[in-house]
Amino acid sequence: MSNSPDKLLIIEDEDSIGEGLKFNFELEGFEVHLEKDGARGLAFLKQQHAETSVVVLDIMLPNLSGFEILEKTRLFAEQIPILVLSAKGTESDKVRALELGADDYVTKPFSLLELILRVKGLAKRRQGLSKNISEVSILEFGLARFHCRSLLVDCADGKQTRASPTELTLVQLFIENPNRILGRAELLEKVWNYDARMETRTVDVFIGKIRRMSETNPAKPEFLLSIRGMGYAYITDPTIKEQLLAPKP
Repeated sequence: MSNSPDKLLIIEDEDSIGEGLKFNFELEGFEVHLEKDGARGLAFLKQQHAETSVVVLDIMLPNLSGFEILEKTRLFAEQIPILVLSAKGTESDKVRALELGADDYVTKPFSLLELILRVKGLAKRRQGLSKNISEVSILEFGLARFHCRSLLVDCADGKQTRASPTELTLVQLFIENPNRILGRAELLEKVWNYDARMETRTVDVFIGKIRRMSETNPAKPEFLLSIRGMGYAYITDPTIKEQLLAPKP
């Protein structure tokens, strides 16, 4: 079973891009299924999500947009990694896609080599996801309670929402490393299985999502702090917090 190829679903309506990606990922050893219509792509996912390793998803598709596919897919397939590949490159589009459940966002035009590395990283994470998520039933983080099996979150504002496996893995990593600065490169490597040299704003968006769950005032976080030029730290010791935020001489 471990020798079987990773199965990649590409939902992309531009022939040159879709067929080119299919060809190149097959050269990399993936078993690739290509859909050029949003509705057919979602239908395939409903049938094959348990066997699919990664999805590469365009946003502007006929019949059903990538945003709609993301929203609907997360109702029945929470753990499958989805990488959005889109010409819609505004910050609001990226944030919207990640908020709806995408694991990463790549803007066209793109580097084929980097895209292949990202998809391989997500496929590797998919294989080991059960090992990454804590076996304990509840994780306490800031003012939030993350229920690991159901992925439900009791948020700081009293409401309940649902976390993604990526968010839960990120929370667990911070809990295992309290009062220590974790740089973006380390987070990408340990949560997304990406090469530490990759540049992406994905981490920042996920940090914002976790803050909205766990902080009374996400704009002025008390627990998950940004350390300028270095990364992020989950603070459980107020003394450490003062040291990290103190002006540098």
